[in-house]
Amino acid sequence: MFYLAILISKVTHFLTNLLKVGSGYTFPGYIVLNIYPNILRSKKIKFPKGLVIISGTNGKTTTAKLVTHVLEKKGIKVVHNKSGSNLLRGIVSAILLDRDIFGKTKSLAGVFEVDEFSLPLLLKQLTPDVLVLLNLSRDQLDRYGEVDIVLDKWKKAVSSLSPSCTLVIDSTQERFKDFSKIFRGKTLPFDADSVCLKKTCLVGDFNAKNVSAAIETARALGFEKKEALENLENFEVAYGRGEEIAFGKKTLHIFLAKNPASFNNNLDLLIKKEVDAPTLLFVLNDNIPDGRDVSWIYDINPEKLYKACSGKKIFVSGKRYLDMAVRLSYAGIEVEGKNLKKNLKSALSEMPGESTIVLPNYSAMLDTRKILTGRKIL
Repeated sequence: MFYLAILISKVTHFLTNLLKVGSGYTFPGYIVLNIYPNILRSKKIKFPKGLVIISGTNGKTTTAKLVTHVLEKKGIKVVHNKSGSNLLRGIVSAILLDRDIFGKTKSLAGVFEVDEFSLPLLLKQLTPDVLVLLNLSRDQLDRYGEVDIVLDKWKKAVSSLSPSCTLVIDSTQERFKDFSKIFRGKTLPFDADSVCLKKTCLVGDFNAKNVSAAIETARALGFEKKEALENLENFEVAYGRGEEIAFGKKTLHIFLAKNPASFNNNLDLLIKKEVDAPTLLFVLNDNIPDGRDVSWIYDINPEKLYKACSGKKIFVSGKRYLDMAVRLSYAGIEVEGKNLKKNLKSALSEMPGESTIVLPNYSAMLDTRKILTGRKIL
């Protein structure tokens, strides 16, 4: 059955790309899980150099890429859901597509970012060598509900984990204080480290935490801190997370702002001038990956919003561009009518000047990349 699952995944991946109906990293796992729901329990799935699972509301993609980068610089081939498909189906797709039709893989380690609601389901089937818990905050309330619902599920899952696993956890998260008590294995705390951050091209306190989380994860896998830091050289940002894209004579700087926490973090970068441009483009959608409820935009800090926009040309686009314009208005930011553009392609084409910072939510970020690069993800 395992080999049939590999064949199904490869055929589905090929057809998905041929018909241009997706990236090919979701449907294979979706189909296989419907046929073989417990495939992740298969003894044929092994990671001799370690399995790392990373979850949290924000920072998953960057942290997973940092850990993958450290391992690959050491010469360890890694299977990683780099497409960002972080539900069970995306992880199954990544694992199966990494193998040949005989079930063989060259990857010795696995590094997977996991949707916070899917984490407990995954931990019932896979036991990681390292579990990284970054943070929890309000996100997609119409799907997850309040944070406490997810937190309770996490606690139950962590309390049942094998003590052979190492838990890497943000020491500043008040909600995580009980984890060291309920978890039977070793716990490695982390916090922001600006010195380590400077070893990378990343900016911001939130990325300082992501870097620290990656270093602690590497330590749990047997690396010395110095070696892990050295291996962070030449690290490139993950797509849509501070990515710079040339578009004609313009440069677009994309900073994913998918929930209040990530939005406020990006506003801090602007206020502190860690990133800067004369023009800001806000893009808000309400597609399925985002959650239909966009009321979260009123949890964005209004003072930070006002300060970040001060002195800049402001544009707004996306399916819910009018909602975003109203939110800005409540923060004291009036946007000229001509700068309100539902059509994202038109908005991007008409950006003035040479440099623009784009603050999109998730599907808006994918749409932006599709227009700028021809690809939503990689």
